[in-house]
Amino acid sequence: MLTFSVAEKEDSSLILKYIQDLAVAEQFPFDVSVTIQDIETNLFGSDSVATAVIMHFDTIPCGFAVFYYTFSTTTGKRGLHLDDLYIEPEFQGKGIGKKTLCYLARLAEEKECARFEWWALKTNDAAIKFYLRVGAKKLDEISVFRLDKYQLRELADSE
Repeated sequence: MLTFSVAEKEDSSLILKYIQDLAVAEQFPFDVSVTIQDIETNLFGSDSVATAVIMHFDTIPCGFAVFYYTFSTTTGKRGLHLDDLYIEPEFQGKGIGKKTLCYLARLAEEKECARFEWWALKTNDAAIKFYLRVGAKKLDEISVFRLDKYQLRELADSE
């Protein structure tokens, strides 16, 4: 039996482990510098910016999802953005990924979100195939742009 619980501060070390395990599993091409303090501040602090959900198979933690709300000017509504979804290898293939997406889709509907979005590394073929099977559309007309720490500082100081 699969259950979902909104993560609490006491889950911070488990969330950190899942983040690190996910980065290894998908051969994440960027530095992973997150700390327990980052998780405690940004998921559980007074000004939290995202929510984490822990999945339990029976009573055993088996994965997590982290999401946050966005806003679309073209719809005038919020959206739900899935930042990470990870299921421990021994629990993969049991339908947990799809059930987690269904859980989040229901949450998005409850919050009257116009959309539910996430990113996938172009090299993560298994994830891309899975997302297409559940009915997600791959958006070719959008490119993701990013300023990392040093570029962010350079731009901020360039005026």
